[in-house]
Amino acid sequence: MAMYPSWSYSQSRAQTFDECLRKYYYHYYGSHNGWNPTQGSEEQVTLYRLKQLSNLYILFGNITHQMCESVIRGWMEKGAVPRPAYLETAMKNMLNDSYKESLQQRELWQQDPKNRIMLAEIYYDDEVLPERITRIKERQHAVVHNLYRTAVWRELQQAEARIVEVEKWDTMLLHETKVYVKMDLLYRRGNGDMVIVDWKTGKEGDFSDQLFLYASYVQEHYQLPLDKIEVRVEYLMTGEHEVYRPTQEDIDKVVANVGRYIEEMKSCLDDDYYNRPKPESFFTPMPSRRACGGCNFREVCKYRAV
Repeated sequence: MAMYPSWSYSQSRAQTFDECLRKYYYHYYGSHNGWNPTQGSEEQVTLYRLKQLSNLYILFGNITHQMCESVIRGWMEKGAVPRPAYLETAMKNMLNDSYKESLQQRELWQQDPKNRIMLAEIYYDDEVLPERITRIKERQHAVVHNLYRTAVWRELQQAEARIVEVEKWDTMLLHETKVYVKMDLLYRRGNGDMVIVDWKTGKEGDFSDQLFLYASYVQEHYQLPLDKIEVRVEYLMTGEHEVYRPTQEDIDKVVANVGRYIEEMKSCLDDDYYNRPKPESFFTPMPSRRACGGCNFREVCKYRAV
């Protein structure tokens, strides 16, 4: 059993780093080895469980991505197109099952938190739960029907469009650091252009610099010039989309920004070879009502804003 976690970079890691250093410590260091109750400390086990908490918005986003992946793979492998009503029912059942599991199987989740669902709204008995359920029900119909209205779907149904990757994990190396890559969809048009697709279930304008890193990965991995790469963000809630043609300047800026994050993150380490963190007290809590109200670790953090 490794004493310390392996070192890597991801956009979600950077977001946590910005949000609260104590949360960053709990998530990436304090919870390490907590998956093994016989060898991890009581604190590690508790933090690992809390790290695995989901919430309704994350759950809905994950299920929507699963729905998109299933539709794309079904078209790619069988030429099948599921009816919207079927997809809506399947999504509804998955959401209901996760809700029931969170309510009824807490003990089983405690035993295997990685592979079971526990919604933070239920775990913490949040007052926002009824309101969020209403919002998710409203969004469910929209994302299913808007998927079939996207230009991406129309292109995929044309013979000249070829699917290259769907939800495939890979890595690239930046600043001597492993950076994870997982595009929702990558396909090639008949003219040789490659299109990176990002499905969004939240608000418009939620463009991520991570997509420029994906463009850099495609440029390197597929030996493709940037002018043959398109980034397409599909907002399934509204049916709107954004299209970008990344430039080398865009990519250079993002790579430099990643380098700054890596440097700051490594300043929190006593040993960057082993990824050994400084003491917990070094990771300053950054309480705020917004951040603390939805934090998975509010059970153990005495600095939380109330």
